[in-house]
Amino acid sequence: MIFGLATLPLALGLLYVCTRYNSLKATFDAVNSELDALMRQKEDLLKGLERKDFLSRFVRELPLLTEQLDSRVSSRLIPDILMKVVIRSLEPRQALVLRRRRTAHSEPGRTARLTAAAAHPKGGSLREGMEIQIGEGELGFVAETQLTMVRDDFERETSLSRSRIKENNIPGFRPDIAAPMIFDGKTLGVIAVSGTPYQGGDAKTAMRLMAQIGAVALHNAETYSQMKYTANVDGLTGVFNKRHLLAQLSEHIYQAQKNLTNLSVFLFDIDNFKNYNDVNGHVAGDKLLKELATLVKENIREESIFGRFGGEEFLLILPGSPNPEAVAVAEKLRGLIAQQDFDFAANQPLGVVSVSGGVATYPADAMDGTSLLRRADEALYAAKGQGRNRVLPAEKNYICESRSATPRRSASGEPLSDPNLPKLSGNIRYDQTIISQRIEIPDKEPWADDFD
Repeated sequence: MIFGLATLPLALGLLYVCTRYNSLKATFDAVNSELDALMRQKEDLLKGLERKDFLSRFVRELPLLTEQLDSRVSSRLIPDILMKVVIRSLEPRQALVLRRRRTAHSEPGRTARLTAAAAHPKGGSLREGMEIQIGEGELGFVAETQLTMVRDDFERETSLSRSRIKENNIPGFRPDIAAPMIFDGKTLGVIAVSGTPYQGGDAKTAMRLMAQIGAVALHNAETYSQMKYTANVDGLTGVFNKRHLLAQLSEHIYQAQKNLTNLSVFLFDIDNFKNYNDVNGHVAGDKLLKELATLVKENIREESIFGRFGGEEFLLILPGSPNPEAVAVAEKLRGLIAQQDFDFAANQPLGVVSVSGGVATYPADAMDGTSLLRRADEALYAAKGQGRNRVLPAEKNYICESRSATPRRSASGEPLSDPNLPKLSGNIRYDQTIISQRIEIPDKEPWADDFD
C-alpha cells in the first residue's frame, strides 16, 4: 500500500511527460508539414518565375527569329541564326544544329546522313562538319521517328530501342532536348541541346516550335535558291543564260573599275552550225550544244563565268585576265573543241566541229559591257572572214581614227607613235600612274572662282 502510494507521483509524472511529448510531437509534425508546404510553394513559385522568365525571353526572341529567317536568306546562314536563338532562349552548355545532306549522283546514300551545320560552344568537342547516320544514336533516332524528345523520353523507350539509340552517339554530347525539323513529312535536320536549365514542357514546346520555324525557313531558302538558279540557267545546256551573263558582266566591270584590274570576254559560236542542224537534225544539234557547253565548263577556272549567249553563241567572262592571257585561254578552248570527237563531226565543211571567236579586254578595248561585247563580236566576225576555226583579239582603236583605220607606219613598216605620249606597259596600275604623272592637273578649275 505504502509502495503504491509512493509510485503514484512517478506514474503521474510519466503520464504527463508522455502526454506532453505526444502534444509536442504533433505540433512538431504540423510545423514540419507547414514547412514542407511552404518549401513546395517556394519551389512552385521559383518554377513559376523561372517559367515566366523563360517564356518572356522566348516570346521576345520569336519575332526576331521569324524576321531573320525570311525567304531571301541563304540556307547556309539559317543554322547559325537558329543557334543564336537557341542559346539565348535555353542557355545550354552545348548545342547542335544538324542538316540533312543534299542528294548527289556521286554519293547515293548521303541523304541518309545528318551533318553539323552549327555547333556551340565554338572550339569545343562539338565541331561543324561531323556527321551522324539517320536512325543511329539518339539524334539519329529523333530524325527517324520525327519526335521531339527530352531526356526522360529517351529513358522511357523500350529496351530494344534504348539499346539501339545508345550506340553511335556523339562522344561527350548527351542531349536534354532534341527536336526534328520537318517539312512536308521529310526530316530536314535536328536541333539538340545539352546542359540546359530548362527541361520542362515549356522548353520542349519551344524547341519544337523553333525546329518547325527552321524547317520552313530551310524549305523556303532551298526553293528560292532553286528558282533563282533556274532563272539564271539555260534550260538546254545547263550553263548560265544571257540575262545572267549580262548582269555578271556589268558587276565585274564595276569591280574592275574599282580595283583597277583587267577583265576580258571571249565571245564565240559554232562554225557552220546551220549545216550541222540541216544535215543531222535538231536533236543532234541540241546534243552538240550540250556536249560543247559541258566540255568548256569542265576546262575553265572556277572564277570564270560561262554561258550560252543565244543560239549557237557562247560567252566566257574572264575576271582579272589581261588580253594575252584571255587570248591564250580562248585558243586552248578552240583547240579542245576542234579535237573533240563529236557525233557527225566529219560531215562538217571543215571536217571537225569548230568555233570562231573574238576576245576583247577592259579597259584597253572598251570601258563598258555593251562596247566590250561589240568589240568581241567584231573580232568574231573577222575570224569567220579569215576562214573560221580561229580566235582573234579585238582590233585596237586609235584616237581620232575610225575602227577600220590602221596606224600610220614608217618607211620600214614600223608603226609611228607620238613622242609626247608616254609608253605604256600593258600593266593597268603602272600605266595609270605614268599617265597621271604626265598630265598636269591645275590646283583648281578656272571656273572655280565663280563659287569662292
